[in-house]
Amino acid sequence: MKIIVETTVFLNGGDAAIQVATKRILTTAFGEDTEIVFADMDAEVAERYYPGNDFIVFPSARIRKNVFVRLINKLTKGWLQIDLVYSILITMIFLERNLRWLKYPGHRGAIAQALREYIAADLIVSTGGTYLSKKHPGSVAVRLPEYERDIYLGKPPIFFTQSMGPFGEGRIFRRLASVLKKSPLILVRDGRSMTFARELIDDPSNVETVADSVFVLTDQDKIVKRRAAPRVATPGRRPRIAVSVRRWTDFGARDSEIGQAIYHQSVARAVAWLVEEVGAEVTFVSTCQGIPEYPFNDADTAKDVWIYLPDHVRNSVVIDSQFRDTETLLRKIDEFDGAICTRMHMCILCLCQGVPVLPICYERKTADLFRSLDLEEYVTLIDKIDPDYFGNLVERWWKNQDLIAERSWRGTIALRDSALSTVDILQRRFAPVELQPEAVPS
Repeated sequence: MKIIVETTVFLNGGDAAIQVATKRILTTAFGEDTEIVFADMDAEVAERYYPGNDFIVFPSARIRKNVFVRLINKLTKGWLQIDLVYSILITMIFLERNLRWLKYPGHRGAIAQALREYIAADLIVSTGGTYLSKKHPGSVAVRLPEYERDIYLGKPPIFFTQSMGPFGEGRIFRRLASVLKKSPLILVRDGRSMTFARELIDDPSNVETVADSVFVLTDQDKIVKRRAAPRVATPGRRPRIAVSVRRWTDFGARDSEIGQAIYHQSVARAVAWLVEEVGAEVTFVSTCQGIPEYPFNDADTAKDVWIYLPDHVRNSVVIDSQFRDTETLLRKIDEFDGAICTRMHMCILCLCQGVPVLPICYERKTADLFRSLDLEEYVTLIDKIDPDYFGNLVERWWKNQDLIAERSWRGTIALRDSALSTVDILQRRFAPVELQPEAVPS
């Protein structure tokens, strides 16, 4: 089979982890010889950082950069952009399918090459994420022409694990509803996403709840080893703590600058307690760092937190700004005994290695995750964070490590099994007959 995974953003390390997991799920479901192509927002850059994967450009994003399209978008205040991009896509597909001999302008370009891959594909998957909601209308608008093009090709997209909804009432959400109704499979992470999806579609049998795909990267041997011999109890060894922070500006009722300062101060208070009270070595490390072509660098936020650290604490703190692909990052995470994480997929990668996490939640997806682990009492909402409260919470979190670790390990294995169930779902719905699971005799 040839499968395109579209709308990926490999330069975001969390999204890259999703793609590593997605690739593992797809090859397990359909065979190691399955050809998987990623349609990425920055395909040329992604190729340099993630060699060994096949990339094509994200056609709509490339078309939007065209001078003519940008002019029309400006003149119509964005009203015609989705329709214009879709029309260009369909015109190029018509030419590729019916007039292959015609050397039309752009027939040798990256967009045309990408569309040939789409025409040849057996299956199209829209990557997992949190981009289908009224909170992210721009993300929906960017993706709509792609989804409608997929439907035109007779290959409506499968949606991998989503935290979706709530949805808006505008034109783009009516069109999204039409796309979701035609999708043969929508995978969601949680019950609320299931409810939101069912509000828009006619056939609820096409919606399945499974854990985030990244949980298939869980290393059960590492978890068993940690359970048998916790390294934090080793005499003479200082506890090692990872801290993952990210830039954030939406703090609800708080002013953005005040909210950021409180957030940074709160993390600094927790780091100081860990260094002063338990003798920890702290490393700031995250999924989004070390790629200058990507607009977000979590190491810069770590430097903002550093400002609030007492001088005597800084000697025990390191800011790691190195880029790591998913496998290398997992090996780095394995060095730690605990982690404070803001980005959800940094949380998940830590859990996959058996590392207990204290989460800071900026969207409900992280709160939903830790609720499923029976660790909701250790969740801090980023717009409600406070230095005194968070400092007390990290103390309670550390002193209850045995209980927290056990719940984390048990829950992570269950989530790994849930994520792996995607393989069976895909095989039963889409695999060639020879790859489908054998029927159980009655």
